[in-house]
Amino acid sequence: MPRLEEWEIKKYWEIFQGLKPENNRLSGEKVAVLLKNSRLEQEQLLQVWQLADIDADGSLDFEEFCIAMRLIFDLVNGKTQHVPAELPAWLVPLSKAHLIQANRAVARGSNAPSADTSDDDDQLSDDFDWYISPTDRATYEALYSAHSDTYGRVRYEALDALHATLLNVPKAELSSAWNLVNPKSFETIDKDQALVLLHILNQREHGKRIPHGVPASLRATFSKEVPTYDVSSQASVTAPPEPRADDKLAFGTNYLNKIGKAVHNERGTDFSPTEGTDWEKVRLRRELASLETQLADVQRQKDRAAADLAATKREFEQLLAHKQQQLDLARRAPAAAKDLPGVHNDMVLISSQIRSLEEYLEGRERELAQLRSELSKV
Repeated sequence: MPRLEEWEIKKYWEIFQGLKPENNRLSGEKVAVLLKNSRLEQEQLLQVWQLADIDADGSLDFEEFCIAMRLIFDLVNGKTQHVPAELPAWLVPLSKAHLIQANRAVARGSNAPSADTSDDDDQLSDDFDWYISPTDRATYEALYSAHSDTYGRVRYEALDALHATLLNVPKAELSSAWNLVNPKSFETIDKDQALVLLHILNQREHGKRIPHGVPASLRATFSKEVPTYDVSSQASVTAPPEPRADDKLAFGTNYLNKIGKAVHNERGTDFSPTEGTDWEKVRLRRELASLETQLADVQRQKDRAAADLAATKREFEQLLAHKQQQLDLARRAPAAAKDLPGVHNDMVLISSQIRSLEEYLEGRERELAQLRSELSKV
């Protein structure tokens, strides 16, 4: 069974201390800059972060940092091609085993279908409107800003407090809306998904039936495979409007007032590359090995072309010598004077073959020159 070796833990400790942790924790910004330099896909980095940040506080202590480092190094070194769906048992710290179990229970509960649904309620109307007005969007953005994490992602459980203020949205309907905007069943959703989710809850609170599907344009957005870390779009959030006299039009405003209106998250991480990390060396070694392989392939092609050219040249030289010998014999035989037309034809044929040989040699020499040019560029 794999395990964290002592030398690994020492190496991770040096990296951890080099990033200057505060209160023995590294913020999401510091860790994200480091992880970005691994050159892995953004989806993989997000999955690694979600597995490592066990307590979901937006920062990593040393145990969580070790988890992230081991997952990253395994991906960079090619020991695994995919981030595991769950932390393997050998990577789970004993001090956080109870949190892992709780998170898995929440994940199973949030995506489980429920028979308790109000779709058959005759009091609900079917005139669901997907249009989001500027006023509603301002409110949704304020709610999103209050509940998104460092990467601009929103967890299912972060909506519990908001849901408690809604009078006409059963828990099962919240799960249905979540699954509608989250068809890939990620643990978190991005800003576009969150805004539509809030709009669905708003419509449901006002007596509209939640539809069973979304428009094609939204379906393509929600089904994307690579969640993005870019949260610059949340850097400036419009203040929510004041509650109106009509409570149906004041979705979320009372809740926003309760929590102090929009709680503005800090701007997302600046992913400027950092050099000098261990996996930078690994990446360079892999690139060097790839270049050496390409160089060897080009050299083999060159050698093969040279061998083919030499063999072809020998064949034509032998043919030319044979024809020349026939010509000499014909010239030395007086009785064969009557065959001079045949000899002439042979000479014409030989001349044609010589020209063909010269043209063939020129073509092969051009190919050889091209291979040498490609070899010099590698």
